[in-house]
Amino acid sequence: MRRGGILCAAVLAWAAFVPSVLAGETGLHHDIHLSLDPETRLLGAVDRVRILGGGRVDFVLDPSLTVSAIRVDGRDVSPSRRGGRWSFDLGLTGAHDVMVDYGGTIALLDPSKPGAAGRRAFASAAGSYLPASVSWFPRFRNGALTYRVEIRVPATQRAIVPGRLVEENSATDGWRAVYASEAPAWGIVVMVGPYRVESRDAGGITLKTYFHPEIAELSGDYLSSTAGYIERYAESIGPYPYSAFATVSGPLPVGLGYPGLTYMGTRVLRLPFIRHTSLGHEVLHNWWGNGIWVDYDSGNWAEGLTTFMADYAFAEDRGPAAAREMRLGWLRNYAALPTARDHAVVAFTAKVHDASQVVGYNKVAFFFHMLRDRLGAQAFADGIGLFWRRFRFRIAGWEEMRQVFEEVGGGDLTGFFEQWLRRPGAPTLRLADADVFREGEHHGVSFTLSQGAPVYRLALPVAVTTSVGEERFRVMLDGPTSQHRLMTRGRPLALAVDPEFDVFRRLGAEETSPILRDVTLDANAVTVVLPDDEAMGEVARGLAKRLLDTPPTFTPADAAARSSHPLLIIGIADRVRTFLAAK
Repeated sequence: MRRGGILCAAVLAWAAFVPSVLAGETGLHHDIHLSLDPETRLLGAVDRVRILGGGRVDFVLDPSLTVSAIRVDGRDVSPSRRGGRWSFDLGLTGAHDVMVDYGGTIALLDPSKPGAAGRRAFASAAGSYLPASVSWFPRFRNGALTYRVEIRVPATQRAIVPGRLVEENSATDGWRAVYASEAPAWGIVVMVGPYRVESRDAGGITLKTYFHPEIAELSGDYLSSTAGYIERYAESIGPYPYSAFATVSGPLPVGLGYPGLTYMGTRVLRLPFIRHTSLGHEVLHNWWGNGIWVDYDSGNWAEGLTTFMADYAFAEDRGPAAAREMRLGWLRNYAALPTARDHAVVAFTAKVHDASQVVGYNKVAFFFHMLRDRLGAQAFADGIGLFWRRFRFRIAGWEEMRQVFEEVGGGDLTGFFEQWLRRPGAPTLRLADADVFREGEHHGVSFTLSQGAPVYRLALPVAVTTSVGEERFRVMLDGPTSQHRLMTRGRPLALAVDPEFDVFRRLGAEETSPILRDVTLDANAVTVVLPDDEAMGEVARGLAKRLLDTPPTFTPADAAARSSHPLLIIGIADRVRTFLAAK
């Protein structure tokens, strides 16, 4: 999985323990023999790890799993346990071969908890999932690792692990496959299901779909789209870093990315737009997040860069109007974000709620739009390519990125990065004193621009509509206020500052309209449920929990009518109309 999203939470959790091994050693290699029966939910595994160290060493294993034996260099040792932490004695300092034999019963799939796919393991005949975040294998230390996983499942099931498929075979008593990591990873993930597997070669890269039977007919289109995305990004960034890419269906409505594959809900994959939007986003994460790892101590750049080069790029493919609408949508979402929930970009590590997405995805994508505008398209493309070549399968942060873009001709970008990444908030612009003047045969327009504190250094697009057409300018605002005089070819008729929404800023009241996020992001919002019966009321309350970014506050209809807080009303149309008419 990419070092973002759910896995980031897992990485932070792993950082809570540091085993007593020699300092300076890099990641471990795990050789795991795993069996899983989705019907009984029984897991059995043996993990072999070579550890350099001495004395007591510990590892974390999910509390639902129990260790039956630990051997060090072939001799049995007696471990101690405290919750999910196991500890044992390696003996004298040196290189040791450690074998951990363990197993247990995986939790039953709970469809009522869609977030479970990222936070806990589950198993059922419809699909099983072992995420790295639950430590289903012995986790000896925080950091990258390599692995070989041999997995056995019943004959009706198939399993996939991110990495190279070394071998597979099927028999009446079961199915077996061996996967090996192609690069250091930050965890090990296993997916199992009653899959129908389709494959295609795309320039030496093996593309696969692991789809449930009810969506198997979608495989061809997904394989074709995947091939197109890989070609697109290999051309604009650099060669695809893995030998294969797989799209895997699951029983929960999620979308998760890993090295060389994406895992999405079966119902999600059915949606007609997913192949043209989310799939490309997940393919791109093989460069950003999986191909170059994020330095989370300085913030997560990968989600925003992926949003810029996938979601926003797809809008640009549709034309300038679609790209402008996406930028305006980002600014509208930001306008709906309460000031108390805003934070600096460098504080973003993973999406945990919609408020974090507004900053970590949208604002960061907007940052890259402004950076490209500042550098020029060619220099920006050169910087993207250099960043990839220099940091492939290495950790990089915002500082490394700044240095790369300076190197390709961006000049000193320190102030630009500082004002957009280390400050919360955005500039608020004011236009005043606009006037038309004439000097001899020439026309012109004068105006004053101002901004509040803290002051940003801004290069602002200006459009002047004149009697002979529209004329474009760029003016600087690097203090609290600045005055400008622009000469035009025709008589000025109208003036607009940043008319295409190319600068990240707070929208003026006349530039936006109410949107749902004005309510869903507001912690003071109250919810009124207007059900016809209790069953509908339960559904409505569940919907409120899904829509709102904080736990909902429910209030009776008569009390809500007197409330001044943002209001979310859920009910059938007639009941809602009656309520609004009475209010």
